Amino acid sequence: MSYFCKKKLKKKKKNMETYNSNQQLTVKSQQSLLEYNTMGFDITAKKYYKINSLAELDECIEKEVLSKDKRLILGGGSNILFSDEYFDGTIIHSNLKGITIDFDDDDDIDDDDDNDDDNDNDIDIDDDIDNDNDDDNDNDNDNDLVTQRLGDSETQNYVTVRCMSGEIWKDFVDFTIKKGLYGLENLVDIPGSVGAAPVQNIGAYGVEVKDCIDRVYTIDLTNGNRVIFNNKDCHFAYRDSIFKREENKKYFIVAIDFKLRKEGKLRLDYGNIKEYLEKNDIVSPSLLDVANAIKNIRAEKLPEVGVIGSVGSFFQNPIVDNATYKKLKDIYPEMPSYPNNNGVKIPAGWLIDKAGWKGYKENHVGVWDKQALVLVHYGGGKPEEILSLMKKIQDSVKEKFGIEIKPEVNIVS
Repeated sequence: MSYFCKKKLKKKKKNMETYNSNQQLTVKSQQSLLEYNTMGFDITAKKYYKINSLAELDECIEKEVLSKDKRLILGGGSNILFSDEYFDGTIIHSNLKGITIDFDDDDDIDDDDDNDDDNDNDIDIDDDIDNDNDDDNDNDNDNDLVTQRLGDSETQNYVTVRCMSGEIWKDFVDFTIKKGLYGLENLVDIPGSVGAAPVQNIGAYGVEVKDCIDRVYTIDLTNGNRVIFNNKDCHFAYRDSIFKREENKKYFIVAIDFKLRKEGKLRLDYGNIKEYLEKNDIVSPSLLDVANAIKNIRAEKLPEVGVIGSVGSFFQNPIVDNATYKKLKDIYPEMPSYPNNNGVKIPAGWLIDKAGWKGYKENHVGVWDKQALVLVHYGGGKPEEILSLMKKIQDSVKEKFGIEIKPEVNIVS
């Protein structure tokens, strides 16, 4: 991926940074998805499209090649579990690249006049995109996703950062930290793509991505219409959004506007962040200190992506009512918990560990010995092995604690 800076916008006296790359449309049949799912199962897809530009996507929609079979929009494959070794449909994989930031300080970036030419992969968001999310909007024939104005997006305390859906999430978060922008630092090193972040409303260490999302730009794959979802439209909830609903899986996420703070209060009260900082004699942690602390904590307890198959957290943390919580707390006074608007959140990893599953191994799959929330695939296995293990764990936790734990991973049939 290349990096270039655009000239200051004379009218708005802003600097714009753009991070971009060029590719060509990839279309394959009977495509192995081994490198596109972090669980490491060798799944075969009937058809596979890698979308590198909006012009390519428009062409596919116009020719109706994306509507003839069942389809799955795939990001980094880090939260997907295929239930079968063959996906009898079309995989649509976003490879749209680009990060754009506005600054009001001319010293914030190196203004390189040699890179002023527009790039075919630049994202342009036009006035013709439908903000009402209805199906009556006109389908613009222009293959560009039109002109974007980030000039009004910066306030005294916030900066809007636009990121294309095909960017790698961990790289994007590192990018914002390098720029000194607050909000995403607790979400470092989560595998997957940027486009998948709002779908799952990813979260870690007391932070959810919904708190930083301003708008989500999409294209309706059934008609090519451009549709913008603001934060409220997305109906974010715990590991959930409007995009996970079956009727809304037609929306291909093109780009996301993140509203990040120039200064902010660091979230240190979740997990063992504070303990790690104290252990390393970091008294007044910086943005980078917190990010590095979380990276090290994750590295200590999670399997390495690409080496051992996993999807990270396999189960959602259950939220129980106060009565259930008090009953369990009397029996297990050491049980960790986190107050929630809907009750009390109990770590699923703790429940699974207490039920005796931590470190368990069965044939090609098992439960990670350093974090019980993580189910792993050691290689050579099949999806049904993980699904079987999932059911055994769910039944065990239900029997011991009376709590149902639900998968966080998206199971695709």
